[in-house]
Amino acid sequence: MDKLEIALKIIANCDLCNGKGYSYWGGSDGEYDVESCECNVYDIILDENGDVLWDNGLLSEPELFTTSEAL
Repeated sequence: MDKLEIALKIIANCDLCNGKGYSYWGGSDGEYDVESCECNVYDIILDENGDVLWDNGLLSEPELFTTSEAL
């Protein structure tokens, strides 16, 4: 399993945000605040179906390995 799959599984099983990856608060005056849940350490933005809209570039970039040949 790669990092993205693990992160999505953690978000989906979170009881604090009910699998949304963020928490929000709203008031009667129409103002609200949104922040990533503690389960969403990579600040992934998901749509209502749980599909990734934005992953901050952290999970979509391939890991780079440096060898002595590359130096």
